[in-house]
Amino acid sequence: MKTILLIAHLIAIATGTGMSIANYINIRIASGETGDRRAALAFLRRILARIGDIVILAIWITGIGLWLNLPPQDGPNSWFIVKMGFVVLLTLCHGLARMTAGKMMRSGDQSLYPRMELLVSGVWISALAAIILAVLAFET
Repeated sequence: MKTILLIAHLIAIATGTGMSIANYINIRIASGETGDRRAALAFLRRILARIGDIVILAIWITGIGLWLNLPPQDGPNSWFIVKMGFVVLLTLCHGLARMTAGKMMRSGDQSLYPRMELLVSGVWISALAAIILAVLAFET
């Protein structure tokens, strides 16, 4: 069971990493666009964000499942604790990016693109670190 959970966990984190890199590229392209092209890229970001919500939920569920399957005498190791910090950072950056995107959509404030870029970068860097740390934390 632990191996299946680990596979699902790593796939979820890898999916989140790929999606956040795609979102980062989208933001970089959209910052120089206007009109319909910018609107189409914003629509794509909204779709990626909705899927991202599900992916982050999958990361948390599989991660908690892995934690619950740790042997009681071992408990979480230091790699796991550091990994959890990066998962919390990933979740925080994702949530703040979603809030910033909502603010951009409501107000039309295009000056928030640099903040979005920073937050999305935080998501994919945190996810990348979490993948590496998950392998170290859950080695069999």
